Amino acid sequence: MWTLIVHAPDRDPKPYVLKDGKTSIGRASANDIVVEDTAASRHHAEIHFNQAEKVISLLDLDSTNGTYVNHQRAYGACPLKANDVIRIGQVTFDLVLPGEDHDAKKGATGTHLFTRELLLESLDQHAVLLYDVSRKLNFATSLGMVIDELTSTIKHSMGVQSCEIIMKNQFTQMDEAGKDAVAVRAVRKRSAEVVPLEMYVPVLSGDDVLALLHLKKERQGTRPFSQNDLRIAIAVSHQASLTIQRLNLLEKVRKEEQLRQLFTRFVSPSEVKLLLSHYLDTGELPPLHEEKVTVMFADIADSTGMGEKMGVKNFAWVLNKFYSDSADIIFSYNGMLKYLGDGVLAIFVHTPGEPAPELRAIKSGRELLARVKTTGHLVLDQRIIMGISINSGVAMVGYVGTRERAEFNALGDVVNVAYKMQEYARPNRIVIGPATVAAIVDQYHTQRIGEVALRGREGHMQVYEVLP
Repeated sequence: MWTLIVHAPDRDPKPYVLKDGKTSIGRASANDIVVEDTAASRHHAEIHFNQAEKVISLLDLDSTNGTYVNHQRAYGACPLKANDVIRIGQVTFDLVLPGEDHDAKKGATGTHLFTRELLLESLDQHAVLLYDVSRKLNFATSLGMVIDELTSTIKHSMGVQSCEIIMKNQFTQMDEAGKDAVAVRAVRKRSAEVVPLEMYVPVLSGDDVLALLHLKKERQGTRPFSQNDLRIAIAVSHQASLTIQRLNLLEKVRKEEQLRQLFTRFVSPSEVKLLLSHYLDTGELPPLHEEKVTVMFADIADSTGMGEKMGVKNFAWVLNKFYSDSADIIFSYNGMLKYLGDGVLAIFVHTPGEPAPELRAIKSGRELLARVKTTGHLVLDQRIIMGISINSGVAMVGYVGTRERAEFNALGDVVNVAYKMQEYARPNRIVIGPATVAAIVDQYHTQRIGEVALRGREGHMQVYEVLP
């Protein structure tokens, strides 16, 4: 029996057994085969079947948008043969002769390598299906949406009862020696593997397997997968590959933007590119590591009292302005930044082509003090009083936390000493330790404060003030 397998978007394939004589096709309900597509005319085409002579032909009834046979527009009467594909709008008809058709007898059982020719043939023969698939997948914004759309499309277009999409991160769970041996072979060989009622088709991006389509027919008496079924699956897998690559790219861009925003909180814009490159290459943020640094603490004196006098809203404005000024100045000297409630910690390391870290730290401190004095930050007659302390030495610097939540930090005695020196830095002074003085002695005038005791620290140390 000659049969038309009707494929319409979002519907299961439907067989129609041709009767002897004329079969009408069109949008009107009076037709033998109703085509619910805006491209179809009310009375679009006819198929004439002479059962005695086993001759079949198609006649286009001067339709507006045409009838296509094997991608060629049909004019007048057009003879048909087994495996021809007829298209009206987005609806396609496969003409098959079960029991006699060579393709149906042979089926698609076996291994099918993804050659360029096989892919092009699959895309060419199922362009309408791909148009519908791509239209749906273009709106997919998550992998879950992609899987749902692909599963639905494959079930409808191929008439399978089971469709599973195995993602790359699930390949390690497949059993090489057991029931998943065929799936493992499909991934390793990058080939479509077909047994009579089961098919594995890889989703490829070059030589990389992004996912694996697992299709299965479960109804009794169902015909095996045909060569046409294989071509449909390959065409869909190609579209799936493009969509997954698009989502992966969008996710990469999203992560890069998140990291960029994260880094710009701590480092100057010129350093962001280097840190981002390090993360993209290694998948990790730079861990804590030992490095010679110059650290600078800058804080607001008596912030608690200011908050009580000014009120929360006004003090929040002052604090935000202080943070903004600090970030602008410290980043301009390629320093790294950590916020500390009512103050900031800046870290300066050796940077090729830049002045010494000690010089950059002092310049940052002087500019910050100058900006505070110039603007006054006057709110309710309250002037900010600051203190800046700078120390140089070896510390552990880097990022701590997780990929989703990370924080820049600096640890070590050099940091603790700089923090405790702040009590000698008010009002609006810059005090520095001995190692910092040694590096800037020819650049700035300093004045020795003398030996001082630091809270929680045994012994005394020399502290110096950078003069205006």
